[in-house]
Amino acid sequence: MIIRLLGPLELTGPNGAVQLTSAGQRTLVARLAVHPGETVPRSALVDALWSDEVPATATKTLHSLLARLRGQIRDAGLGELITTREPGYVFNAPADHVDVARFESLVTAARRSDEPMESARMLREALALWTGDPLVDCRPGEWARQESARLTELRLGATEDLMDASLAVGEHAAVAPLVSSLVEQHPFRERLWEQLMIALYRCGRQAEALAAFHRARGVLVDEPGIRLRDLEQAVLNADPRLDLVERPPAPVRGNLPADHSSFVDRPETEQVANLVGQHRLVTLIGVGGVGKTRLAVHVARGEQPADGVWLVELAALRDRALVPHAVAEALGVVDQTGRGLLTVLTEFLADRDALLVLDNCEHVVDHCAVLVDTLLRFAPRLRVIATSRRALRVHGEQVLSVSPLSVPYPAATLFARRADAAIPGSFVITGANEQAVTDLCRRLDGIPLAIEMAALRVRALTPAQLLERLDDRFEVLTDGGRNALPQHQTLIATMDWSFDLCSPREQLLWARASVFAGSFDLTAAEAVCSDDALTADFMFDAVDGLVDKSVLQREEDAGVARYRLLETMRQYGQTRLRASDEEPRLCTRHRDYYAGVAVQGERAWFTPRQAATVGAMTAERGNLRAALEYSLTTPGEADAGLRLAATLWFYWVGCGRLAEGRHWLTWALSLDAKPSRVRCKALWVAGYVATLQGNAAAVPALLQACRAEASLLGDQDAVVYATYVQGTAAVFDDDLASGAALLAEADRLHSALGHLDSNVIMARVALAITVAFSGDLDRATAICTEARALCEENGELWARAYALYVLAFVAMARGDVATARELATSSLRVKESFDDLLGIAVAVELLALVSVVTGSASHAALLLGGADRVWRSVGVPLFGSANFAASHDQCVALCRQALGDEAFDEHFARGAAMTVAAVVAAAQS
Repeated sequence: MIIRLLGPLELTGPNGAVQLTSAGQRTLVARLAVHPGETVPRSALVDALWSDEVPATATKTLHSLLARLRGQIRDAGLGELITTREPGYVFNAPADHVDVARFESLVTAARRSDEPMESARMLREALALWTGDPLVDCRPGEWARQESARLTELRLGATEDLMDASLAVGEHAAVAPLVSSLVEQHPFRERLWEQLMIALYRCGRQAEALAAFHRARGVLVDEPGIRLRDLEQAVLNADPRLDLVERPPAPVRGNLPADHSSFVDRPETEQVANLVGQHRLVTLIGVGGVGKTRLAVHVARGEQPADGVWLVELAALRDRALVPHAVAEALGVVDQTGRGLLTVLTEFLADRDALLVLDNCEHVVDHCAVLVDTLLRFAPRLRVIATSRRALRVHGEQVLSVSPLSVPYPAATLFARRADAAIPGSFVITGANEQAVTDLCRRLDGIPLAIEMAALRVRALTPAQLLERLDDRFEVLTDGGRNALPQHQTLIATMDWSFDLCSPREQLLWARASVFAGSFDLTAAEAVCSDDALTADFMFDAVDGLVDKSVLQREEDAGVARYRLLETMRQYGQTRLRASDEEPRLCTRHRDYYAGVAVQGERAWFTPRQAATVGAMTAERGNLRAALEYSLTTPGEADAGLRLAATLWFYWVGCGRLAEGRHWLTWALSLDAKPSRVRCKALWVAGYVATLQGNAAAVPALLQACRAEASLLGDQDAVVYATYVQGTAAVFDDDLASGAALLAEADRLHSALGHLDSNVIMARVALAITVAFSGDLDRATAICTEARALCEENGELWARAYALYVLAFVAMARGDVATARELATSSLRVKESFDDLLGIAVAVELLALVSVVTGSASHAALLLGGADRVWRSVGVPLFGSANFAASHDQCVALCRQALGDEAFDEHFARGAAMTVAAVVAAAQS
């Protein structure tokens, strides 16, 4: 999000927030940004700034305001966000980067949707964009008043739409208290009264529904409308039309990518579909490029399991132990506990009706076999389609060998479609070219990848010319060896041919880019792949050439172009790289570059670039994993792997990757036992991760080793961070006295050593919650207020959100419920953007307490169930701490008292079945 208008105005770029110091600047930004991409005349800007009395210097002042504003915008890294376009100016931001445009788009889409559950999801996402009253920071004037009124009305209409959608999916118990509160705030909106009556009626509270009608009649200025009067009669008559309408099953969920090109049907399609319908594991085997993935995805797209079809791409995965992580990532299952992830997946899928597509299993086939065998035994409704170059050899597996396409058809059909796509509308099979196309497909043995690569060349050559070149260059093929399959040899021939068509610089880049795992950007290519033979100055041309030849696939992430080799292309490039003896040098350069990326991320963590760092680390996770694996599997490189695993503490802790962090840290520490400052850091980071997971048993040994080695080396930095972790662990263990003493000592040592980073702030936040538990609310407030100010000074969001949580906790203890809700919601919003499940869990717990004390016991019970769902992915709920559990227990008791045990359990179970995203949305509603 670049700009927020639905609350306090914020304009943020890669280098931090733009400091809009005057109401005039804020008004200009709002007037331009409310309709991004549209030209706003100068006269409209003048009217927005001075609606009542326009000064004589208005035009000059406008130009001055805009000049300063543009400079500030450039400094924030947003470039030319505001440009001149006669007769005025335009705000050059994508619509989804402006919260107003995003809000309106989501509401429009929700109203068009025929599926209430999907509508509700979009409406919750839209309403979550609001952080306060719109345009409150602008100059008061006619435009601001009118636009604010328009947006406020849209918000209320969207809220009413959400109530309707929620009623349509059977959430009347949750709607009743929400809409009851809404009618108090907006008593003249008949639609809200209608929704209240329906919700109460469906909850079995017919008398209260009728009472609501009589209240409405007493409040409304005019006689209730015909819809409301008809509704009263329907309630009196217990009209069955008021009952919840049974809806057909929701559309299949999942993550299958959209088709980028048409699917050419083949004889195996029906056979594969039949096997998938009758058996729980179907493995498609065949050589690279034969079309296994495309066939598997096409068949999977025709399946409709209730819990979705999920594609798990394994090609870029190099560490076999991370196979369960890849599956969890695809499913959206995040677990930061110390449990094995296979156990977590088994529990998650145990009662789900789902279909997994495991793509490219061949290089991790043994681990895939263990995973699939375990999941199928414990998840009776799960089905799996796997693609591999060899079978998994799991009990019950149905193996189908995918053959090349038949010649002439459908091979010629595939060639024709891809050739026509290369130059749209230019290619059809005719009597003049049919024989050449047939011969070409036959020479390529019907391999789809080879045919598609050849078809791209029709931009320069005819099918006859393509065939002539193929005959000239590859009559005898030896690269695959005498025992290689003919199809495999032909694919290598096609790769060789494509390779030869590249320039020498492009060939070098193709081979060298094979060291990347997943995608990479131009900067990475320049750093890793350049030398005297391929200088950085020519890197862009080489990248562009490979994109044009479809060797590199271009994608976009956060406005930055990234590139990816398809797996078959990457493997071919790797073969070329090994033949040149460059692989060790390139792997080391790759590791060193991504070690630098990690260091940059660590440095940026306590700056306004923190939020951008989250996205950057997520985009580079495949390369970071490859760098770690190379270091930990290559003799003499273990120290570099240990350093990298320790440097990434902010990613493991701040971005919801606790379990993966433990994996790498444990591995790295097991390889390098020689005392060093790097090892000391890795030890306290490992203790930190274990503490947050609630794995108390592992913490003492790690911190003791850290302290012992740090004392030997004189490493005061490691000592103070270990002290912070030890203090946090003591607080989680309810030893408040020891925890407070250790955290205070950590804070003193941090100051003495000149430390100021997120963990320094977190030490103070931990001290604040500790003294709050002890009853010293004033001291807790003072500590967190100072911590919050330091974060805001430095653009830090992650630790600031925890400070907001503690301030919300204190506000709740003082009975200031409104402030508690505001602060906890702000904390939750940040934690959601960081994917920090720990922060999400504690914020949702507090918001549940807010709900129950404000009379929404059913909503509170729902949130408690949702929080429980999140805790199960983090570790021990509430850290196993009686102090942290006290407010939770209070909330449970109040809910049970208000609802009764049966109703409480029902709402709790609904919350526990929600996704994390749904839990967060519910907590903010």
